[in-house]
Amino acid sequence: MTPLIAVLPDHVANQIAAGEVVQRPASIVKELLENSIDAGATKITIHLSGAGKTGIVVTDNGSGMNEKDAELCFRRHATSKIKTAEDLFALTTRGFRGEAMASIAAVSHVILRTNNEETSLGTQLNLEDGKVISKAGFPGPKGSIVEVKNLFYNVPARRKFLKNDRIELRHCIDEFHRVALLHAQIEWVLKSDDKLLFHLQAEPLRRRISAIFGRKFDERLVPIQETTEVVSVGGFILKPEYAKKKRGEQFFFVNGRYIKSPFLHNALREAFEEVLSGDHHPGYFLYLTIDPASLDVNIHPTKTEVKFEDERSIYAVLRSAGRHAIGQFNVGPAIDFNAEASFQIPPLPNGHFPKVPEIRVNPNFNPFLSNSEDRPRLRTPDQQYESMQSERNLNTNQEFAAMERQEDLTSFWNQRNEITETLPQVFNGLKMLPWGKYAVTTLGDKLLLIDIAAARFRILFDQIWLKLQHTTLASQQILFPIEMNLNVSEFELLQLHASHFAVVGFDWSNTGNSTSIELTGIPMVISMEQAVPAMEKLLENMSELENLAETELIKNLATSLSKQAAGSLIPSSPEELNALREQLLSSSNPQYSPSGKKIIAELSQEDLVKLL
Repeated sequence: MTPLIAVLPDHVANQIAAGEVVQRPASIVKELLENSIDAGATKITIHLSGAGKTGIVVTDNGSGMNEKDAELCFRRHATSKIKTAEDLFALTTRGFRGEAMASIAAVSHVILRTNNEETSLGTQLNLEDGKVISKAGFPGPKGSIVEVKNLFYNVPARRKFLKNDRIELRHCIDEFHRVALLHAQIEWVLKSDDKLLFHLQAEPLRRRISAIFGRKFDERLVPIQETTEVVSVGGFILKPEYAKKKRGEQFFFVNGRYIKSPFLHNALREAFEEVLSGDHHPGYFLYLTIDPASLDVNIHPTKTEVKFEDERSIYAVLRSAGRHAIGQFNVGPAIDFNAEASFQIPPLPNGHFPKVPEIRVNPNFNPFLSNSEDRPRLRTPDQQYESMQSERNLNTNQEFAAMERQEDLTSFWNQRNEITETLPQVFNGLKMLPWGKYAVTTLGDKLLLIDIAAARFRILFDQIWLKLQHTTLASQQILFPIEMNLNVSEFELLQLHASHFAVVGFDWSNTGNSTSIELTGIPMVISMEQAVPAMEKLLENMSELENLAETELIKNLATSLSKQAAGSLIPSSPEELNALREQLLSSSNPQYSPSGKKIIAELSQEDLVKLL
């Protein structure tokens, strides 16, 4: 009888194992960077070709390897990080399973060049399908160069699931951010197709955050520091006013490892609950240090999920530390002596010195010799009495004064009565009565309370979406272009969706700086003041919509743009209010805004009887 169970060939087993480790080019970037860090490198360079699908080259000045170690590193379960099972609970390094290099070599062409201080001549290995096909000497400096080409060349079914170059590049940049934020003491260089994206010098953490996400982040950061027997928490949180409705800059690092933890994220949300609405998420860069014995990191192939032995205590400490930082910020921002020096007042040019303050004194001044005519004259009691009598006699007709006061009161009440009498006519003419952010109107026998901003959101969306189905939105050209500083991820996202932004009316050009742009045209539906906030909001929303179809992307842009424009102007004149009412009642859905918020609250006479 033929057995049903068969042992898989090595190359098939390697490809299956590689599926857990290598999901896309960003996975390789992560594994190679962590190896360079564990090798003690102080400078690491990453060069991507074709967003990593064509080639990935990582160069470091770490300890390097000898010939034997270079060959062993491509064996499955070969690692220098652990020796026994107990070492899993005392980990201080990153990669430890010994499958990264074997998995990468199983699905790509790999060239390894490495040298260490013990040998004068290093080693170069060429691998295909996980096997060494050639070996040669490498006369290079101490360190390693790992070159990965043609990802998934032997697994075409996996390769076709990769996204376009810009999306894959953004994933690589995200992995780079996580590693660079964790190791601010290392110099980093990231290039994509010979274009320099980042060159980060070894620097304090605050300056590293600003270097990655833009200079504007320095003023958004609030230091956080808490040390207990269970866990030590350090890093920064973002001020509440910079919270986003969608996930933004949220980084948790535990014992030098990036993790994703909805549990810990909820602790931060509770810390912000009194200063943030429920639909906003706080931003943070938090570094947790905990006893490795009370932490299990070996529960997920990518090691981004961990288990805590005493998670309740960590939750409480993190929530308390967040509240303390928020409270301290409200009282007075902490002084950070590691702040970016370029944000401060620049020094004087060479050869210039500050002037010593001069004190000017009038030597002829004598307080006892002042001019008597300039001094105030004090009246005697008799003079004061005479003055009062003369002022009273200015109007000797008391009856006339009383009549004058009576006329004033009569005029006042007549004006009030005129307003009261004309109010119903004004209401009937308007059909809508403004009431702060709301408007009151009638429809048949019902009283309607309308949210004006939500109504304008619905009206503008219908107009914009109808126009976008046939043509593009009109764009108003700006006489003086508006400069915007974007981070690398935002800039790549803008380039990826340049045609979509052009459809809704945004025109822009590159300033020559790597990630700065100038807005030269904005949609007609928004004002100049709204241009930059609208662009930032659109980019934030687009970052979450990479897998949507073309029509859905345009529809989402229309939704975001109409919502931004809806709050710019509140109708006040009778004509505007009447037009708003008619446009809303003739819209595609007068009851709900495009985001699902209710626009109209109806009250019948029976409802009013119950309330009264």
